[in-house]
Amino acid sequence: MIRLGNGILVEVDDRRYRLDPRRTTADDTNVISHAHTDHIPRSFKTLDVICSEITRDFASERCRKNLRAIKDDQVELVDAGHIPGSMMCRISGSRRVVYTGDFCVRSKAHTDGAKPLSCEVLVMEATYGKPRYRFPDHSEVVSAMKDWVSEVLHSGSSAILLSYPLGKSQELASIFREFPIFFHPSIASYNRILRTHGFDIPSEPFEDIKGGSPIVYVSSGLGKDSSRVQTMRKHGAKTAAFSGWAVDGMFGGRSSYVDRAFPLSDHCGYDELLWFVKKCAPDVVYTVHGFAKEFAGSIRSELGIDARPLIAKQRMIDQF
Repeated sequence: MIRLGNGILVEVDDRRYRLDPRRTTADDTNVISHAHTDHIPRSFKTLDVICSEITRDFASERCRKNLRAIKDDQVELVDAGHIPGSMMCRISGSRRVVYTGDFCVRSKAHTDGAKPLSCEVLVMEATYGKPRYRFPDHSEVVSAMKDWVSEVLHSGSSAILLSYPLGKSQELASIFREFPIFFHPSIASYNRILRTHGFDIPSEPFEDIKGGSPIVYVSSGLGKDSSRVQTMRKHGAKTAAFSGWAVDGMFGGRSSYVDRAFPLSDHCGYDELLWFVKKCAPDVVYTVHGFAKEFAGSIRSELGIDARPLIAKQRMIDQF
């Protein structure tokens, strides 16, 4: 049985697994794929979770709890390529179930790309599950980003890179490590956590916005930091945003706030999603997030594999 609700509930051979639950449950095995806020619990009946050590540390910081990363003989964790510490899981039993969480098959400056896992049942994200979301070559995007930042700095202005605090910001730290780069304190703290796990990335927080040479500043641009970004823009700083949604030619309706948008994504594009399904060769695919319904249809029509979107509280039992 598989069901969407309090994360994804999967039952294999009379064992229950909660995948990315909003509330951990004492009677189930709880798995956290990565530490983005839409995938970590908000409340806890147990602090024992299956996850990577990096995810444990990030999630503990975000939840203000001391989570314990445990292992399970039936659950295999494999790099998901989404953000540092992100993991796919393969649950073994009479049928093998793979859950991708958010994932990306492209290797990037700070992560290795996800590799397909053979299974009978595949539960996967479909964030960019429409044909229009075909991303440009990653190296070309990075090259264009570096060219833009170099031009901004050489013109005497600072470059503000607007990014998710966890994941994309660390990729930017790796890409622009040779530049004079500084970070919002919250981002710098995540970078320091990664350094304890052997990542060689800069982590210098930026405190002073007055005077000095042009710099690269990595910020979410949200909350209290929005005023800092606006002040820097008044002094000539240029802003760039980084998201797969940039292929639509806009960025979240904030075009007046963003001078340049780059299609840098930590998810799979449409073609990569289809390739991943084909290589996993499952009997059935369940899609979640994003264009789940549309992508399930694409799997059926393009690959001839049974596929269905997971709908909240709907039980899928025929495959078990």
